[in-house]
Amino acid sequence: MPETAVLPSWGVVATIDEPPALAAAFVAYHLAVGAREVHVFLDRPNPETEALLHGVPGVVLRHSGDDGWVRGWKALRPVRHETRQKYNATRALAEAGLDWLVHCDADEFVHPQRSFALDLASAGPEKAWIKLEVEERCFLRRRPRALFEGAFRSPWPDFEEDGAEIYGDRARFLNRGVAAHSAGKSCTRAAEGRVIGVHYPLAHWDDSRNTLPYRPSYNARLRHFDGLTPLHYILKMLRRATTEVRGQPIPHGAPRLAQMAAAARRVRNPEGLARLWWKVLGLRKPEAEALEARGMLTRGDTGIEATVTELFGARVDLSPAAFDRALVVHQAELIDQLHDRLGFDPAPLMLSSETP
Repeated sequence: MPETAVLPSWGVVATIDEPPALAAAFVAYHLAVGAREVHVFLDRPNPETEALLHGVPGVVLRHSGDDGWVRGWKALRPVRHETRQKYNATRALAEAGLDWLVHCDADEFVHPQRSFALDLASAGPEKAWIKLEVEERCFLRRRPRALFEGAFRSPWPDFEEDGAEIYGDRARFLNRGVAAHSAGKSCTRAAEGRVIGVHYPLAHWDDSRNTLPYRPSYNARLRHFDGLTPLHYILKMLRRATTEVRGQPIPHGAPRLAQMAAAARRVRNPEGLARLWWKVLGLRKPEAEALEARGMLTRGDTGIEATVTELFGARVDLSPAAFDRALVVHQAELIDQLHDRLGFDPAPLMLSSETP
């Protein structure tokens, strides 16, 4: 490509309901790796996050439904979080004026090996979207010292046949070798009437499957931090285990359902919950080495912390202990409900600043 060619613009959109530190990391990192804009939809009021992100160049900060849900069914707030994500991402694609838009969650980070814009520029005009394959963060020690530490495992196509060789009985918690989704996420080319779903774009709002042409990214992966801390992961599992919505159930595969059920069974047993977190997201040294030998584990500094320090300085504390303290405040209503319904106490799972 000639050096004078204008590269396509790209951005990221997420619907966020997380402590301010994670929102700050999401914003700082993506701006640092080349996103022209980062679109953040706060799914409920969060004054601290709003104050932190207000006025940051490149950040477009909005609240879910601040347009009155005018494009939605009867202009009502969708009950399902996934539908609100779809609505907000589609709105951002239509309004942003960017050439391409990545839709992901606040705990997912685009990781390009080189300029992501170059990857997008090489996509033929017939491609409606680029697929970002997922890499899932896993922990290499039981007491994490940094919020974004660890290594990244890739989905394992032959996991059903060979996964038990590494994980033993823990394999029942994993889908193709990862704890969360293996579907990846999308970077969608802007076009009239296009809709962005959770994992891929749709030609029309009511479509349920992908019919738009795409290719995988040859350059970037999506790094998924499925639980920034043990408490963060356990709260996610308990929330999903106790959430009820009308209509069709939110689909979860058998491994995810097994995680949720195991968390619910251990809800009054902090040691059991901590062991569950490690079973699902931890790797012992021999396991890490075995995955690495198969080319399915990547190590190295993500650089996320450095981008946060550069943009926000000392305003953001990325220590695991500070994150857990903020998480308990942010999820106070959920925690109260879990306590009243199941007897859950988050305190024993919280990481302390004295964690060795």
